[in-house]
Amino acid sequence: MTQEAKRFKDFRKTIGLTQYELADALGVKQDLISRYERGAYTIPLDIVKQLYLKYKLSYVWFFHGYGKQTVDDVGRATIATDLKEVLLENNILKEKIKVLEDRFERLDTSIDKRLSNLERLKP
Repeated sequence: MTQEAKRFKDFRKTIGLTQYELADALGVKQDLISRYERGAYTIPLDIVKQLYLKYKLSYVWFFHGYGKQTVDDVGRATIATDLKEVLLENNILKEKIKVLEDRFERLDTSIDKRLSNLERLKP
């Protein structure tokens, strides 16, 4: 079971719906909800969007697993805001990867220099 499948099931239980009730609310069949919850099928973004619109599902919680399951009415984020946050996180991760790549490159160069110096010291 994927983390998203687990969170999907947890969210359904939190809002107090059976698989049949959630399926009816989303306009799908119950067996599809079951497959999402088991991780047999990937949960489509349009289903996640419906959960957001109908039940205030937090995208951050659903996709990343932190924060509250739902967003408050006052703080209710838009899809665009959530996507901007995801893109910002992506850019931060890219910057961290670049820093690590630079460090590894410097380390590799340092190791090469030391090996070269050791080779020169051999009789």
